[in-house]
Amino acid sequence: MNHKKFYQKIKAAFLMPQAEALPQVHSGKKALAASLLVLFISLAGIGALFSLTFRWDNKYTYTGNTLHVLAEGWEFYPDLSLDENWNDNDAVFNSPKVITIGQYGNFKSFHPDASPFGTAVYRKQLYLEPAAEGWLLELPEIYSASKIYVNGELLLSYGSLSENHYRVHVQNALVSLPSGSVEIVIQVSNYSHYYSGVVYPPVLGQTDTVTSLVIGRLIFFAFLCFFTLGCAAVSFTVWFRRQTDTLYAAYGVLCLCFSVHICYPLIHWLGIHLGRLSYVIEDTAYFGILVCMTVLTYRLAGSVWNRKVYIACYTFSIAMAAFPMLAFYILFPLFPQFIAVYSQIIALSKLVMSTYLILAAFLGTLQQPQHVWLLSGNAVFGFGILVDYLTAGRYEPVRFGWQTEYCGFVMVALFTVLISDYNRRALIQRQYLTEHLQDEVERKTAYLTAMMEERKQFLSAVAHDLKAPVAAINTYIDYMKSSGIWLDEELQHYLDVIDHKSSQIQNNVQSLQLFHTETSHKGSAEHLDCSEFLRYVYTETLPYADANGIYYHLELPPQTCTIYCHRENLFRAFENLVMNATEHTPMEGSMTLSAAYTKDSAEITFKDSGVGINPDHLPKIFNYEFSTKRNPGLRGLGLYFTKISIEEYGGTITVESQPGEGTVFYISFPLSMGHL
Repeated sequence: MNHKKFYQKIKAAFLMPQAEALPQVHSGKKALAASLLVLFISLAGIGALFSLTFRWDNKYTYTGNTLHVLAEGWEFYPDLSLDENWNDNDAVFNSPKVITIGQYGNFKSFHPDASPFGTAVYRKQLYLEPAAEGWLLELPEIYSASKIYVNGELLLSYGSLSENHYRVHVQNALVSLPSGSVEIVIQVSNYSHYYSGVVYPPVLGQTDTVTSLVIGRLIFFAFLCFFTLGCAAVSFTVWFRRQTDTLYAAYGVLCLCFSVHICYPLIHWLGIHLGRLSYVIEDTAYFGILVCMTVLTYRLAGSVWNRKVYIACYTFSIAMAAFPMLAFYILFPLFPQFIAVYSQIIALSKLVMSTYLILAAFLGTLQQPQHVWLLSGNAVFGFGILVDYLTAGRYEPVRFGWQTEYCGFVMVALFTVLISDYNRRALIQRQYLTEHLQDEVERKTAYLTAMMEERKQFLSAVAHDLKAPVAAINTYIDYMKSSGIWLDEELQHYLDVIDHKSSQIQNNVQSLQLFHTETSHKGSAEHLDCSEFLRYVYTETLPYADANGIYYHLELPPQTCTIYCHRENLFRAFENLVMNATEHTPMEGSMTLSAAYTKDSAEITFKDSGVGINPDHLPKIFNYEFSTKRNPGLRGLGLYFTKISIEEYGGTITVESQPGEGTVFYISFPLSMGHL
């Protein structure tokens, strides 16, 4: 029972309390098993890769015949400075310490105050058999100022070794060596970095072999750098297309940071001198990766973690991303001893973050198996950080990369799978929508049409049922008023109120009937010749103008076009315009119906020379029940019906008017598809 209670306490502290109750909508048994299989295959695959590289691509275990790793048997002289004539004095090299390159990361072990700063000399003597191609030494980057001597001759010098004028310059180098007895002397000086001296073993081989080695490694790192950079570009592109999902933005930043971090061999071989800034950029980019991994872990598996755990890890990773600049430019110059603490902090942070990423990936896969590809990338990267910590000082690649570099690439590859899957699903969805869009539109249109017709029939039935009772009430009221029955003042008042209210009901009933008439269609919509239809409108409405003594004109272009509508319904819309204009245009005034056709639309204009419309009324004239008429009866329906009838067929109607200068209505219809 004790172990169960202990587990429950750990679960309450680190996991979300409601995690057990969350619905597993995406995680059936098969999906969960498949997701766990992907996770374990990812970890097993990267574990197998690490095992192979540790055995076959490790400078400390390499047993090949074409390349020779010069890791062991170096003479080491701490705090030794060579003057210009040191090669004439054999006594300068006394009581050496024999070390393995990589055994000491800095000089703190040789100073009582544990300072990593100072100078040192490395010396190695060897005999090289004559070779037709010659011998070539690949010297990895030295994180210090340095001078390289071969048989007492200065061949390369990087930076300034003087403490007062110290200047670091980090660069990879190729050094040609003669056959026979060879003495290699490397003098180093460090006053700025937590690495001191020669940290990575040189590699010796014949010229063609070493050249091929270097070219192959540069191709490897260039591929990692630019492939990851390309993935960052893809991630940002996906994010810009769907900006609500920050998942792709975070992965884009992660890939960008990894690309910056992985490009250091290219920088060192090119000899680009950035001073301390190169260390700051490299370390900051590394911790930037961890920041993004923390964000992604919470984004994908946040529901399985207590929020406090996430905030703690996120804050820690942010602090570590800002730490390199603080350390290099403030702490190291003021407190050199802090460098040893800094390296321990770096190692501890890697251990903490790797544990967090691996556990979050495993628990997240149990909770949300649909995110297994991203969570596998997290787990692989966390596993790489852990292996890098455990093999520190015992592994350095001969030909290719470090553990975290392999893991970073695998992580990006897993993300590429995710992006491909996302694009595949988006393409399938788009294709489905394309194939079924027309069917869906027709289904929705039929449903809405049926619903509208049902409501129209209901309103028509209500109006019909109310018409007879209202008429009966009006008849009895008229009878009582005309029959000579004596009515006192109070009763007369009641009859007037009843008469007024029954008239309102009668008007409303007539409005319902008119609405039903105006919005009902006797037949199907048809393709109409626009010019022929406008001639029909003109002919049928000309009597209204003649009866009011108004000049009425029709102006049509020589060409014609086709529109799609219900003929009678659209005619009533234009009839309302004409009747409304005759009421507000004085005798001897004019009305004009004209049209112009473009390749996309029919532009129809109806204008009159009437009294115009008050500017305050213009925004309201198409509103339901708005009218300037003062007489009782139907009000404000004519222009309202005109507007909804025109819009029913995809058209628009606008109005311009000035008081005393007439009114102009602009009507636009899209041309009928298939008849353009």
